[in-house]
Amino acid sequence: MATNPSLVLENGLSLRQVLTTGSVLQINEDYENADSNMELETPKTKLIDFIGEPVMSFQELKNNLYEVDPAGLVKKKILEEGGGFPLDKTNTVYIAFSGYWEKEQEPFDIRKPDRPLIVDLSDSGLLPGLQIAVESMLVGELSVFLLSYELMYGELGIVPRIKPKADCIFYVKLIKSIITPTEEKLNLAEPNIFQRVYHEVKLLYGSGVTLYKSKSYSAAIQIFRKAIYMLHNCRLADEDEEMLQEKMLKKLYINLAVCYNITKQPLKACVSCNELNRLGSLWNNAKVLLQNAKALRMIGQFEPALKKLRKAKSLCPHKKEIDAEFELLQRMQKSCDKSKLLIERIVGPSKDLVSEDFKNEVDNLIKNFKENADLCKLVLPGNLNLAETEYIKEACVRENVFFNKIHKDFALDKDEVKSSQSKSDDSPDYDIYGEEVFN
Repeated sequence: MATNPSLVLENGLSLRQVLTTGSVLQINEDYENADSNMELETPKTKLIDFIGEPVMSFQELKNNLYEVDPAGLVKKKILEEGGGFPLDKTNTVYIAFSGYWEKEQEPFDIRKPDRPLIVDLSDSGLLPGLQIAVESMLVGELSVFLLSYELMYGELGIVPRIKPKADCIFYVKLIKSIITPTEEKLNLAEPNIFQRVYHEVKLLYGSGVTLYKSKSYSAAIQIFRKAIYMLHNCRLADEDEEMLQEKMLKKLYINLAVCYNITKQPLKACVSCNELNRLGSLWNNAKVLLQNAKALRMIGQFEPALKKLRKAKSLCPHKKEIDAEFELLQRMQKSCDKSKLLIERIVGPSKDLVSEDFKNEVDNLIKNFKENADLCKLVLPGNLNLAETEYIKEACVRENVFFNKIHKDFALDKDEVKSSQSKSDDSPDYDIYGEEVFN
């Protein structure tokens, strides 16, 4: 009996992208062993209904297959007959499948019959081998295909997930075929639009999760942001639609915060956490509190981060990731102690001077900040005098670190703030603690 696989792919890949710019290894979202940070659609049952079985020898299998394409790169055997008209580019099909490597007990790629993959044959995005295989089928058919690496993942493969020159087999079930519907562009302001928008948002959400699992974080961010925009701007008919909107927004903002933290954009992660706070899903959600704490830690706001972590710990006392964040936060507090700047400064008549001890503390602080990959910004004490501030600027230039202004404070920064990136006058304002400021 097959066991649950530890890793499976979602859809086929683009051969053109594999051979040129690289491609996305899409991982199936049905599995519970996905990253616990992401908000996933968790099915009620954890059982996976596999199609087909492992094959120990592709060479022996070839003897029972016939060629589908002229080059013989796609070979097929029909296990259950189908019926109806042949497929063409005007069809959208619903398919379930399992993909196996030779001598591997677990499938690397599956789609369950109760959650089939919906494929527009005119623009499917499938790898050529799988595209040819599906187009050869009839509705209701179950077939096994032997697919050459030349029409799948290429000579190089996608290391370490896919070996070079890796042939594979796919068991494919063609569940349903319809004529591809043509829809007009969504008008978010029209009445009774929510159900259409919600359907599109769920598709975007699934794509974003898949991109996240394949480590395409920037692409996932764009998908999540688009889904959020659509939900915020469509008309709602009643409270039921508002509840669905709010539930989906919470998942999207959580996933957005996770991606922002991974891509070292902590201020944007804080904005996402602000929205979750507004939706009532911050202080009662350990996952959100942990992401907020990570973002605050990355901008050097150690005390607010500690507050969030303590609350997260009270909600999930045995979560190892929270304990690991505690340890990291404590190490960073120790290595980047800003209070030493105030201890070593000169006050009184010499307040416009800079002591040697202060200079040493500044140099150590900038060095630790520069070498710490888990720290993006570090806000400095706000009551330094002009001479001290000027010395910090000089030290930043020396160490190739930026000295930026965040609202009324100055901060060490690993990215330069461009004037073209400044916010418009009517955009909401957020302080460095990740809390929204209402003017």
